Formats: sequence, structure tokens, C-alpha cells
Amino acid sequence: MTTRRLGLSLKIFLGTAAVVTALLVVTLAVSSATTRASAERTIERGLAETNARIADQLQARQAQLAGKLSVFGENPVVVTTIFTDTSGNNAFDQAGQAVEASGARWVQIVDSTGTVLARSDNRSAERLDLSRSPLIRGALNGKRMSGFGVSGDTAVMQLVALPLLRNLNNPNGVIGVIMAAQEVGDSLAKAVGEATGSDVAFYAIDRKSEPRIAGSTIRAAQRGALQTEIVARLMRTESAARPASADSVAGERKTSTFMGAASDRAALSIDGRAFVGQGTPLLSAAGAPVGGFISMRSLDDELAGFYALRRTLLITAALGLLVAFLVAGAITRQIVRPVKALVTATRRAADGDYAAEIPAGGADEIGTLAEAVRRLLGALRDKQALVDFLGSGARGGSTLALRDGDATTLIPGAAPRAGDSLVPGQSLGVRYDIKSVLGAGGMGTVYRAVDRELQEVVAIKTLKPAMLAADDTALERFKGEIRLARKISHRNVVRTHDLGESQGLYFITMEYVEGTSLKDLIRQRGRLPGQVLVPIARQLCRALEVAHEAGVIHRDIKPQNMVVERDGTLKVMDFGIARLATRTPAQGLTEAGMVIGTPEYMAPEQLLGDEIDARVDIYSAGVVFYECLTGRLPFDAASPIALIARVLEDTPPAPHALFADVSPALSALVMCAMSRERDVRPVTAAALLASLEQIEHGL
Repeated sequence: MTTRRLGLSLKIFLGTAAVVTALLVVTLAVSSATTRASAERTIERGLAETNARIADQLQARQAQLAGKLSVFGENPVVVTTIFTDTSGNNAFDQAGQAVEASGARWVQIVDSTGTVLARSDNRSAERLDLSRSPLIRGALNGKRMSGFGVSGDTAVMQLVALPLLRNLNNPNGVIGVIMAAQEVGDSLAKAVGEATGSDVAFYAIDRKSEPRIAGSTIRAAQRGALQTEIVARLMRTESAARPASADSVAGERKTSTFMGAASDRAALSIDGRAFVGQGTPLLSAAGAPVGGFISMRSLDDELAGFYALRRTLLITAALGLLVAFLVAGAITRQIVRPVKALVTATRRAADGDYAAEIPAGGADEIGTLAEAVRRLLGALRDKQALVDFLGSGARGGSTLALRDGDATTLIPGAAPRAGDSLVPGQSLGVRYDIKSVLGAGGMGTVYRAVDRELQEVVAIKTLKPAMLAADDTALERFKGEIRLARKISHRNVVRTHDLGESQGLYFITMEYVEGTSLKDLIRQRGRLPGQVLVPIARQLCRALEVAHEAGVIHRDIKPQNMVVERDGTLKVMDFGIARLATRTPAQGLTEAGMVIGTPEYMAPEQLLGDEIDARVDIYSAGVVFYECLTGRLPFDAASPIALIARVLEDTPPAPHALFADVSPALSALVMCAMSRERDVRPVTAAALLASLEQIEHGL
């Protein structure tokens, strides 16, 4: 059972959606916390202002009522009129006039015993005894009294009681009390609400200890929900819910002028709308709450801006996700199209077809990948061209190129030359069995041998004793070069294994390579096409690059030191060995019997014995390229001295001048690498390779 993988478009979209969602969640969370905190501070200030405004309004109303009632009650005519008629008719009339004078809802008059004489809204009011009422008792004691009461279980009344004096100069001469009441209801709630922007509700506590809304700024349909919230959220203590005791004053509760302590702010829910409310009880004279008021601020209104922002963010996020989906599709098409082309190209390459066209990419990673695949296919095409060229008629064989200019290449099984110190069938030391002679030259002889310990075929190059005897320091220098050469590990470099000695004979063990030397390939096939040279040149540059990075300069790059395997792989040999042939100025270049290298491939500074660097190998590589393209060396002469003179003084004709089918750009690069001035040549093998890759598509 295979698992369906997510497409690239969906992955990009999901990634973008995750980022957008995460940012949205974080933004909403931070905005919500910040906005809610700001709203709570605003509500706190608003509730404090509303509570203060209600307290001021209640105190102002009380003072105004008491002042007007005082003016009326201090009139001697009024007092005389009230108490000269025992029938109470005068008292009723005066009570009515007091209502008109003070603006009260009703007024009642009480005699010195606390008995009701008359009440303005009820001519036949029962003569109740109110002497136990703190409000009346305080007034009978000569004090101005005020407070709150409840009327009919549903109305909150603000009460004022003043003593009536026979003689104003004698406070103890109280002959009665005049008490006025004004309702605390909708009008006050609306006035405070409009001034503060808050919702206000006044409530009375009925005989069942339940709140009953007496006046409010909220709609009548919502008052039932508000009453429920008052019980659940604001009336939490027994004292806050206990009603005042009934007395004989027409159903009024005992009253006091004091308000209780405000409750903590609480969250209220009224018909689905969120409020923050704070309740303040209104106390009777005995200290029991008879009702209260609630100031409320709408949390929804305070957060309306945030809700609008949240809606905007959600809509923006939805649009962003839609855009992200469309962009993901567009990006995917931009990515998938070249990727599919690259996949097709790699599949065709796996089947041996390197002709797939790679679409041009941009400056992004896909473009870089496309360029890399394009270069890879170009390299594979060039290598295939080399393989096809090698298989189109060239003879193959096991070859190991020697350093010496007079090296002779032999095929496996070749007979040893006269003077060879080893013969097939002989053992070298206790480890190597000599199988055949591969070649011989000025430095020594090369053999194919079997390593008995590892059971591997290796190549062994023996060194003539004269090479080491010529210089006391030659062996140590040679060991140092071999140590450096062993650090080079690359598929285009023949690996040097070890330096050994057996019965005074020094030898080097190396990787055994089967193929054709580049020199033999040129001899057999003549000049090589540019498409064949490019893979050879590229591999040579890579071999030199890795060697130079390891601090090894070959000093003797030439076709004889390169083997092309049947699969088109180029192997460069003898890294570290050329150092042994370097001679001192005192020995000269033509000392008899001494190997001096190959002047045809040597850079001018190397021929002159000057200080050298990696650019001598760049020069030699240029000569190799020249020979491959033209089938001839850039310089020839009858003697080594004449040859060296030409190298130092003459400029050879460019390959393109000799053969028009040679690319001008490739021809110019070869001449640049062969420049007599080392500063004109490419600085490194990597630079030479980069220049080569820039022009290879035009070949």
C-alpha cells in the first residue's frame, strides 16, 4: 500500500497558511489582551465616574428637597395651621401645599407622639404610629433626617424628615415632623446615563429579598435578566439582600441617609450582551439595605473597535490564504515546470541519452540547479563523445605512462628490455609477484605485479640507483614528495601507494590503470576534435586543482603521463616523482645520463631554473591541449638547446589559425595558458576549468 504524498503546491500553501494562521493567532491574542486590558481600564474609570455622579445627584436632590421643605416647615403660620385643627384637615391641606412647594412625590405630617396626622396622597390615611422609625425618631429629637426607603416593593424613595418647632429659637420644642419623599427612578437613571455614557439601574428589595427594578436606562424587556444578574453577581452577602423591617408608615421601610460600600465589579450578561457592573446598596436608617443602584458599562461596546479589527483581520487572513493558494500554485508552476524537465533529463541520462534540453533558469536555486544539470549533461555528452571516439577504432591496452621523454609504452605481456633488473615470475621483496613489464624509461622500469597481502594488482616503478646516488639529499626530498602525493585522492589521479626498498632497489607502488596513454591516442588518431578534448581537459584541470590544493606541483604534465580508460576517465600519473629529476643549476640541463624532464611541455621559468609555482602545470596543460587540437607540438627543434630557445622567444601559431574548425574561444584559452608571461596565464587550475566551462557550450 503506497501513501499518497502531498504535492509541492499543497505543501507551499500549507506552509504559507500555517505562517499566516500563526501570525493571525498571535496578532489576535496580543490585540485581544491589549484591547481587553484597555477596555477594563476605561470601564473602571467610567464606573467610578458614574458612581460618583449618582452619589452627587442623590446628595444634591436630598439637599434641594430638604432646603425647600425647611423653608415651608419653618413658617409659623404653617405650624399654627397644622396643629390648631384636631380633625387633621388642616394638616392634609398643608401637606398638599408642601408637595407643591418642595416638588416631592408626597409629604406626610407626624405629631409629637410619632402618629401620622396626614399624608398628601391619601386624605384617609391611617393614623399609624411611626415613633419606632429611626427617621421619625431622629426628627422628633430635633435633627434633620434623610435616607432611602421602598414603596410598594417596587419603588425606591429618597426621604427627608424635618422637625416642626413651635419656637424656632427652641430646638427642644418639637411639636411634630414633616416628612417628604421623592422617587428615584427612570429620570435620574437617564440623566446620569447620558452624562456618563453608562447604563444605570435603581432597584428595590422586596419583602422576599428579591431585587425589583425601580428605574433604569435599559429596555423594559431586559430588566428581568438584569434582576437575575443582580442576585447572582452583586447581592452576595446576607446584609445586601436583607430587607428593612416593616413599620406603620404606610408600608415604608426604615431609612438612613447613608449608602453602603460598593461591590466588586462583576461580569454581567444581559440578553447575550456582556456588561461590567458595580452595585452600591442604599441603606435604611438601621443600616440594612433597602435597595441600591448599579452602574454598568457595555464590554461589547468598549471592544467594538477590537471586534471590527478582528473581523478585518479574519477577512484579510481569508483573502491572504486565497492569495497564498493562488501564489502557491503560481510558484509551484514556476518550480515544477523546470523540475519536471530536470527529472525527465536525468531519467533520459540514466538511459544513456544526454541530449535533453534544460530550460533556462533564473537567478534562484532552481536556476542554479538547472545550470548544474546542464553542465552535468554537457560533461556526460562530452565524456560519451570521448568514449565513442575511443571505441571507434583505437586500440586499447594496459598502459602506464612514464616521466621520461623517451618512455616506451608496452602492452601486457611485453618482453623485458635488456638490463631490466626484474623479470616476470620474480618476486620483489616478500610481498609483490612481478607479472609483466609495462614500460621503461630514463628513471626506471614499470611492472604489473600482484600484492600478495591484499590480492590486488598494482603497478610498480623501480628507480635507477643513479637517480638517488646523484644527490645525497635526493632520497629524503623524494620521500617528502611521496608523502605529499599520497594525500591526493581523486578519481582523475593515479593513487601513489608507497615507497619501498628491496636489496638496495627503491621502488614506488601505484594504482594499476588499464587504458591508453593520451600520447598513444594522439599518435593513433591524430588531432582530436574539440568535443573530445573538452572532457580530457576538464578532468586534467580537476586533477591539477586537487593536487595544487594539497601543495603538490606535478612539474611534468604531458600526454605520456596521462591514461584514458575505456569509460573515458582520465588518469594523471607521477605526482611527486618529477621532483626527483629536478637538478641544481650546477648540473645544467644536458648533463650526460641525467633526465631533465620534457622541454617541449615545460614553462619558460621552469627551463630557466627560476622559482616556480602551480602555473608551470597550467602552461604544460596548455601545451597538451595544443597538441590534442593540432596533432603537433607548438615547438620543435633539432636539439634541446634550440628547442628551449624557441620556447623562450617564439610564439606558436594559434590552433584556430592552423585549423579553422577549432573554436576561436578555445584556441584563445589554449594560447593564454601557454603564455610566456606567467601573470597572463590563469592563476589556478580552477580558473582554467571555469574558463573552459564558459566556452564549452559554443563548441
